Amino acid sequence: MSKTSLKDFLGGGEAEAPTKEEKPLPDYVCIKVKVHPDDHRRLSDLAKAERPSSLQNLGVEGFNRVLAERGLPPLRPYKEG
Repeated sequence: MSKTSLKDFLGGGEAEAPTKEEKPLPDYVCIKVKVHPDDHRRLSDLAKAERPSSLQNLGVEGFNRVLAERGLPPLRPYKEG
């Protein structure tokens, strides 16, 4: 049995892989947090009670508290538009 690599067998030893076009990164990315429907209701009520607030703001506040506890810088503010 010969010791030929798959790359040699396929003839791809010297060929370069096609380059991917570099896409700019988006300014922001979305993340999902799954919660129980009752908890979603409570969080929505809390956000409405603390106007002007939103679930987005509550989430960022929570993430920033966790980051601060670990001595890490806060998230950058999200600006729509």
